[in-house]
Amino acid sequence: MNCFGVDFVKNLSKGLKAFNKKGITLVEIVITLALVAVVTPLVFAVFTYGVDIYYSYGRYIEQQDNVSDVLSHLRGDIKNAYQYKVEDNVLTLIYSDGTKRIWKLADSKLKFIDREGNEQDVVEGIDTENSSIDLSGDVIILSIQPIITNNGKFTVRNFNRSITTEFSVKYKERIEELIE
Repeated sequence: MNCFGVDFVKNLSKGLKAFNKKGITLVEIVITLALVAVVTPLVFAVFTYGVDIYYSYGRYIEQQDNVSDVLSHLRGDIKNAYQYKVEDNVLTLIYSDGTKRIWKLADSKLKFIDREGNEQDVVEGIDTENSSIDLSGDVIILSIQPIITNNGKFTVRNFNRSITTEFSVKYKERIEELIE
């Protein structure tokens, strides 16, 4: 009676005992080591390539987040401002209640300058050499280039050009002389 494959297991164990009583030969060890030596670098290369791709996409997403953060900080402030002034990558906004806010691109960061004149870093990772806050007519032009973080074979996963957006200030008052 073959209950739960007991007979099969008994026959299998008898066959394995009679299979090889000599042990492992030197040729078998050499062949095994050769196969391991060939397969290991291939597995390692596939693994490291996957890790490199993962991290390069992570850096690309971080660049997108930096640009998005700059835009979100400035969009609301420009929208709610009553008066504005743009000069040398510095955006000064004054609100109807007299509150003044100053934004500045410098030292690879978007900075906020508070009432006492203290600079606070808001967004890091901005290529301030290729980024700008400009004024053209009744439009504030914000051009943001994140710092290039991917290199080597992953340089295509960078923002290679600035992201430009425009904010209309047609119905806002321009500050000609800033009164401190």
